[in-house]
Amino acid sequence: MPRRWTCVWRLPSAFLSILIGPLQPASGDSLLSPCAHCLVLVGLGTSYYDFNWTRGLVLPVTLELQDSRWELGVFRFQTDQHDPGSAKPLFAHPYWGFTAMRRWQVLHRGWARLYLGFGANYRTELDYLEPTHWNFAYLIAVRFSPDGRGRSFELGVRHWSDFWIKKPNRGQDLVTLSYVF
Repeated sequence: MPRRWTCVWRLPSAFLSILIGPLQPASGDSLLSPCAHCLVLVGLGTSYYDFNWTRGLVLPVTLELQDSRWELGVFRFQTDQHDPGSAKPLFAHPYWGFTAMRRWQVLHRGWARLYLGFGANYRTELDYLEPTHWNFAYLIAVRFSPDGRGRSFELGVRHWSDFWIKKPNRGQDLVTLSYVF
């Protein structure tokens, strides 16, 4: 890997190491991971609708089980979601979202892995984007391990939709970047 990219990847890793360093036991096992074949992902994201950013801040925490085959997630939509160019400027107020999903690793090339996921989602609020609490959840994610020593980042694109169970079906879209523990 070129030297300039190594430096870019080390900055977020160094920042997170400072934040979670006291939580890491001396043996190298993570206190944040509840089992040997589990991973915890903590991240930051944003929401979008119809390929326009909606200014929604998303705070995801997910638990992956059985070597990333299953995912349980909690998503806090921290801010209002707006569309400044629309006649209906407010899409959604802050709310919580919960997912349970089956994940498939479809590609593994060196320091990158591609995942696809499908499952269910529950939202605590009804709004302009979704008229139902229960939805289907989709995921496309790329996980990067640039240093080859276990430090990983995952960039995920998610869509929550009720599959036209109740009209209108606009759906909730989000992009997240997570650090993998």
